[in-house]
Amino acid sequence: MASQHPHRTEAEAVSWTRDTVVTSDGTSIPVRATARRPRWDDLPVAVREHIEEAAGCAVIDTWSAGTGFTPGFASRLDLADESRVFVKAASSADDRRHEWPLSSAYREEARKLRALGPRFAAPPLLWTREVDSEGERWVLLGLEYVEGRPPRRPWQDHELRLVLDKLADLAPALAAPPPELGLTAVYDEIVVDFGNRLGRVRELQGSDAWLDTAERLCADSAALLVGDSLVHLDLRDDNVLISDAGEVWFVDWNFPALGAPWIDLVCILLSARGDGHDVEEILRVHPLTRDVDPHAIDSLLALLWSYWGIAMTDPVPAYSPHLRDHQQWYADVTRSWLRDRLTV
Repeated sequence: MASQHPHRTEAEAVSWTRDTVVTSDGTSIPVRATARRPRWDDLPVAVREHIEEAAGCAVIDTWSAGTGFTPGFASRLDLADESRVFVKAASSADDRRHEWPLSSAYREEARKLRALGPRFAAPPLLWTREVDSEGERWVLLGLEYVEGRPPRRPWQDHELRLVLDKLADLAPALAAPPPELGLTAVYDEIVVDFGNRLGRVRELQGSDAWLDTAERLCADSAALLVGDSLVHLDLRDDNVLISDAGEVWFVDWNFPALGAPWIDLVCILLSARGDGHDVEEILRVHPLTRDVDPHAIDSLLALLWSYWGIAMTDPVPAYSPHLRDHQQWYADVTRSWLRDRLTV
């Protein structure tokens, strides 16, 4: 979703697609070329015709998103009337191929987007379609195209400030999420299973003092992460778009939940910490975290580490060859940050 700023050269407009981060062992991994997705020509003819009918115009050019870690079709479509739309698509065949319900995830995302939109910095949902083609059920989503790009990595100060300010500005809206979302609590999404995750880590690595500390903090998170605010719960830099005018959008609302209003801020700061930013100073002054019990933030970091620590040991999926490297990177950053906080 590269921005088409009139004063940029073509190379400048797409330079962000080559951003990388470096793991603890010195491996350089891409951050904007992480997903192997089908392209427009890979879709069945009938599915393409349904998309053009829903968009109201013929598709004359496409740009496939390389960000994220999922295998669904996700592409900017340039239309004959000079407008653009961003389309997601997945089928029942994708569900079987990748062994998880991708099409159902898109269907659920559409349901949530109907209740969100600009008030929550989510690109508006324009239309949805469910169609049958070649014996498979397809879920199609058309979203308003946002003229922007993900933040550069490593994080630049001014872009990080834009995102953090946006989270502060959104706080009142997030504190009153639409009831039709029917959200579950953060506890049910990421807390309840921490014991199984840490148990698997122990099986692989053995017990030690670090795991005991992480387990105590995870147990405390059940009470410390409670809240009634809408939490994106998957807010990484690759789910952020920034326009040339400095407008910020949050995308991929697949896993929102109800919880403490500062959770997404800490999730964003993980990558900033890994890129060398002084995130403790940000926590100290930001309106969402300056009055939060430090122990609550520690508990969230432990909980997130319990996820990265086991997910990175799973097999590498063909559709996202760098996924485990990124999870390793996040596990290292999260553990380093938490250890520093616990030794202050």
